[in-house]
Amino acid sequence: MRIPGVWTRHALTTRAENKNDGIGIAFEGGRITAVKAQPRPPAGFIDASAGIVTPGLVDIQVNGALGHSFVESDRAHFDDVVHFHLRSGTTCMLPTLITAHADALCDGLRTLAAYCASDTPADLPGIHLEGPFLNPGKSGAHDPAALCLPDALLTARFLNAATHAGEQRLRMTTLAPELSGALAAIKQFVLSGVVVAAGHSAAHITDMQAAVRAGLRTITHAGNASDWPHRALNDLGFMGSEPGLVGSLLAIPELAGSVIMDGFHFHPALLRPLLTVKGAAHLFLTSDASTVAGCPPGDYEGGGLAARVDPRGFALSLRGGQWLAGSTITLADAVQRAVKLAGLSFAEAIHAASTAPAALIGLADRKGVLRPGADADVLIWNDDFTVRTVVRGGITDD
Repeated sequence: MRIPGVWTRHALTTRAENKNDGIGIAFEGGRITAVKAQPRPPAGFIDASAGIVTPGLVDIQVNGALGHSFVESDRAHFDDVVHFHLRSGTTCMLPTLITAHADALCDGLRTLAAYCASDTPADLPGIHLEGPFLNPGKSGAHDPAALCLPDALLTARFLNAATHAGEQRLRMTTLAPELSGALAAIKQFVLSGVVVAAGHSAAHITDMQAAVRAGLRTITHAGNASDWPHRALNDLGFMGSEPGLVGSLLAIPELAGSVIMDGFHFHPALLRPLLTVKGAAHLFLTSDASTVAGCPPGDYEGGGLAARVDPRGFALSLRGGQWLAGSTITLADAVQRAVKLAGLSFAEAIHAASTAPAALIGLADRKGVLRPGADADVLIWNDDFTVRTVVRGGITDD
């Protein structure tokens, strides 16, 4: 149902909570046309006075849900995955392809690029390619047999496969910057407008510094399949202090990072200190929702993943090593847990799940904000931080 707007007494904008006698957020043509003080709800507006109004969530890493992944070529399955996340409040997302052999990845990129360009349930501004240029020692739930070194010809194949109707649909990629050929690949991706992230990596801080100079901007799921500060044999012949990826995130001012706040991947006690060090513009929440998000406990295989869903709410890789296999949550779950487990304010959690990731992928003018000209993607939350109503492009299913 298309609606003319939302009226509330409590709205979170880009930077602050606004409270007054009433705020009317008007929609037209799928965009916000006005945000202004109004004493009572205008005709046709949703009365959200009992809730909290925020921008829609922006998830930069969504692998799948309900037993399906974006590796598949079935449009109906894509729609099911996107609907699952949209209903929870993720109005904009990057469908993510994980490591597979080159031909399969190219087929997947072509299929997914065409899907992103079509009329989809949520906004899909592009694809996140996670792999195959990852460190075998940090493969996690990725298929180690499909990993490979960065290569200019293969990078060009991926970029060409992700181009649909003359438009580059690869928006983000994750690689290990310490691999041979990685710096050249980073520059190649960046020249095509792709946001490059470090992940599944054993990079030293010198590798990260060189990668940032080459154009790398962020770290994918910091602290997972990537090293914390640790001891490593140095050039002087002793076990010296090595910052690793997480230490590099702390030490390099321009470097950003994402966190999977499901309560399992990243200890909640560390989220507040990380936010304090990095600042709101450089910290993102992501779901990293895997194929098994939304699935009951059991064993699953497909879409490049072999995983066991535990009744306690996490998924373990069946490839061994006791790695987590992505998450089983939505981004709205991450927001709720950031507040309840990590002690962030609701405004801070929304910024990390909406405003900051939108800016990372070049959508700061349209997503993650409540202001005229932005997309009419709006959520109404209950006081317990669960999502009550989802509005995407001025349209709600209610």
